[in-house]
Amino acid sequence: MKTYLLAIIFLLFISCGSNAYKSSDNYNSEKSISTVATSEAAINEEETTKKSDELPNEPITITERKLIKEGSISFETDSVDKTKKYIEDKVKFFEGYIAKEYSYDYTEQKQYMLEVRIPSQKFDDFVNSLNTVISSLDNKDIQVKDVTEEYVDVEARIKSKKDVMQRYSELLKQAKSVAEMLDIEREIGTLQADIESLEGRLKYLQNQTSLSTLTLTFYEHRTKEFGFWSKIGKSLSGGWNGLLWFFIGVLYLWPLWIILFGGLWLLLRYLKKKKKS
Repeated sequence: MKTYLLAIIFLLFISCGSNAYKSSDNYNSEKSISTVATSEAAINEEETTKKSDELPNEPITITERKLIKEGSISFETDSVDKTKKYIEDKVKFFEGYIAKEYSYDYTEQKQYMLEVRIPSQKFDDFVNSLNTVISSLDNKDIQVKDVTEEYVDVEARIKSKKDVMQRYSELLKQAKSVAEMLDIEREIGTLQADIESLEGRLKYLQNQTSLSTLTLTFYEHRTKEFGFWSKIGKSLSGGWNGLLWFFIGVLYLWPLWIILFGGLWLLLRYLKKKKKS
């Protein structure tokens, strides 16, 4: 009886120890899972805080507007040569340059067309300085285009793509296979092409906003005297030339003259034979 009692007590003791061991294992496992979850939450919170810190607290303010100024002016002047010299001097004074130049010399009018590039901040002063040489204004068209938004957008896109390309460059150093290297290099090539295209657009905007374009067309009317003796000389010369062209025209009809004279000769010969008979 004592033996059975001892056996029962021993089994109960073992059973209690096993349950205590399982409870300990479950506790340790739950503790481990809780620790990992806490670490991940801490990392996520740290990343969120970091991203929040990187965001700008204040909106970006633009201190200078990016404006493209261009236009055209057409006018009559007393002397195109003096006006051209005046414009050239003013262009140098305002630190610009002449991009294109055309001249037209007609019988009753002489005309110049100049395309000038002037620094944008001095454009209005240059236009006002032209009033000195304008005798009669035919047309004036000045246009201003605000490209500030596009300018800022292009700059931001360039910076963003360069940052992404930098990260790809770092990943390229860590690539473990040829396939990964090829994929990363392909992405870098695409980004490089996009950056070059955006930089080209940015340079164009910088050029157009820093220098304004103005097309100037100016002319003078020529008034000539009647010139009696000169007109007589021209009339004689024109008459002589007309006579020469008349003879040339007659020579052009040589086949007709051959047929005409040949037919006349045959007719006269026929009449002579008929008269004799």
